[in-house]
Amino acid sequence: MAFGIRTKLLISFGSLTALIAGVGFLGWQNTQHLSVDAKQLYEDQLLGTVSLSNAETSLWKLRYGFPQFIAAPEARKDIREEEPKLYQSIQEEFDNYRKLNLTATEKDKLKKLEEAYKVYIAARPQWFDLIEAGKMEEAREYRAQNTTPLGAETVKLFNEQINLKQDVGAAKYQQILQEADQLTVLIVTTLVIALISASILSLWLGRDITRSLLQSAKGITLTTGGIAATIEEQERIANQQVASVNETTTTIAELEASCNQASEQAQSAAAAAQRALQLTENGTQAVGRTLEEMFMMEKRVGAIAEQIVYLSEQANQIGSISGLVSEIANQTNMLALNSAVEASRAGEYGKGFTIVANEIRKLADQSQQSAEKINLLVAGIQKSINETVMVTDEGTKTVQAGVKVARETEEVFAEVESAANIVVLNNQQVSLNLRQQTDAMRQIVEAMNNINHGAKETATGLTQTKEGTKQLNTAALVLQELV
Repeated sequence: MAFGIRTKLLISFGSLTALIAGVGFLGWQNTQHLSVDAKQLYEDQLLGTVSLSNAETSLWKLRYGFPQFIAAPEARKDIREEEPKLYQSIQEEFDNYRKLNLTATEKDKLKKLEEAYKVYIAARPQWFDLIEAGKMEEAREYRAQNTTPLGAETVKLFNEQINLKQDVGAAKYQQILQEADQLTVLIVTTLVIALISASILSLWLGRDITRSLLQSAKGITLTTGGIAATIEEQERIANQQVASVNETTTTIAELEASCNQASEQAQSAAAAAQRALQLTENGTQAVGRTLEEMFMMEKRVGAIAEQIVYLSEQANQIGSISGLVSEIANQTNMLALNSAVEASRAGEYGKGFTIVANEIRKLADQSQQSAEKINLLVAGIQKSINETVMVTDEGTKTVQAGVKVARETEEVFAEVESAANIVVLNNQQVSLNLRQQTDAMRQIVEAMNNINHGAKETATGLTQTKEGTKQLNTAALVLQELV
């Protein structure tokens, strides 16, 4: 099965691309692995060393407390209060160290260290109690037999743990270096293979393409020779077309005169359409101003309607207040009447109160009459407001109808303007086309004077040209298949 040049290029360079992409992916994976290992090594070494160092420092403070506890009795209370804090600090550092990624050996060492530390701190309180009891000889013997060897053993285990952590870190560091060297060798090897493959593919493709193009070029050369002979034969008969070209030139001159006249008429029509467009624009602007005034009127009528509604609400409130006053007057009148009845029952003692009750009843009657007058006035105001609301509503509807008509007029003017603009553009385009046709007529006349040869001979030589074209077509197909 034969492959084209495009297929060969896709296969060749696709293989190289896949190879390089695969190596790049492997390199990326290894780089991520190295990054994780390096980060883990850094955390284990840094955090582990810090935890062990802090714990060892607290242990040395505990050991330093022995001679200080004996030499400075006044500081014994502070030393005993400081002891639990040091215990807690050492235990916290043990817990932090245990959270790291420890090996089995490190875990075993840590377990022994914690056991020795617990035995060591368990022996210290007894030694302190002996010293405070004044039993110095017993305290020295107890320390020599218990706390001193235990403290030395604990310090020794601390040093072993720190050295072990350093040895583990060094081994991991060497492993990371080996993985980095392997990654470098992989990348370099892949690049060398890619370069060698690219060179071989380039030589193979270049030789194949060159051979195919040489064969096609030979076929095209033979074909162009036949076409050249045909063209020489056609040049011999060119002079026979002069008469036909002269007649064509005369006809084109007449067409040129007709085009000039049509161009002048088109220019006049374009000017008239331009004036109509200007008038339409003026009408549109006038309608726009009218529409703005109608909008302002609509807003003002709306504001009046709002004020009327507000006035109606105020009138309603006045009516409510008047009703309340009338109710109070009725109640006052009833109270005055009851008071007069009670005063008449009281006899001589109630005469003065009877006079006061009568005066209060008179005032209540006057308040009642005033409230009725206010109600009549409020009713008249409310009637006027309602009539005003109806008139305002009709005015609003009239303004809205006017706005609608103005909008419709504006839309009509816009459509007229658009149509006039289209007419102007069309007239300008027609005028431009006519001028271009006139220029084209002149160029045709000039061209017809220059092409006075070859028309009849072209008709008789088409057969030979067709054969040459077939051969060229065959050669082009060969090149197309190669590509």
